[in-house]
Amino acid sequence: MEALSLMVNESLARHGIEAKLDHRRLAWSRWFRCESSLSFVLVPGKPGIFALGEEVLAPGEASATDGKRMLALFRIAQADDLGMALGRYFLPGSPDRERLENGKCFVRYAVIEDSTQRSAAHAALNQWMTSSAETAFGFGD
Repeated sequence: MEALSLMVNESLARHGIEAKLDHRRLAWSRWFRCESSLSFVLVPGKPGIFALGEEVLAPGEASATDGKRMLALFRIAQADDLGMALGRYFLPGSPDRERLENGKCFVRYAVIEDSTQRSAAHAALNQWMTSSAETAFGFGD
């Protein structure tokens, strides 16, 4: 996890982004697979931010990933109710529904009660994601 923090810090610095919130202090959940709206049953109904990523390399597909899964982030969002916001992705008409149902998408979230901190974290992570080509990273099972 320390390597990921270092990579994000270096990327933020290269792109001239100064975060108002220390992203290393966010208590992120573990990554978990998005398969249906039932995937989010245990996600709290609290405010926070979440990241959605799609698997681009399965575990063991490339020796460079040291046997870890490789994800490409495609969405970072904030919500007043994480569970409800994530569940909406599976409603009919949702533009990401088909993508999530393919079984290759994962999500993780961080509860952030304070709206100012939540907005700052969301803005910093979104800015990093849109200004950086380094949005793919590995994680272990």
